[in-house]
Amino acid sequence: MNHEILLLPEVAERLRVSTATVNRLLSLRRKGTGNFPLPVSAFKGKGRWLASDIDGYLESLSNSNRVPPASFAKSEKAKAKEFTERQKRAQQTLERHGIIKGRQR
Repeated sequence: MNHEILLLPEVAERLRVSTATVNRLLSLRRKGTGNFPLPVSAFKGKGRWLASDIDGYLESLSNSNRVPPASFAKSEKAKAKEFTERQKRAQQTLERHGIIKGRQR
């Protein structure tokens, strides 16, 4: 277990965000939203976090964003329907802007 102590700028660097973003994440956590780790101590207004807590937070983010590849698979019928709908919307847009005339019935 990593017992390294990180200050706010180090936490921001590890998360690759600004210190303002870390403060927003912390504020949301204190309001009951999110799972950003709370600092283990605050001395003169400077929060300190355990590196293991920050690493665990990063891991939880990477796990929550994983989607099984099968969920992206579309059937050929669904792809064809989507293509037809896009073509129809494009046709309507061109007609609306006067680029082409609408079909005669």
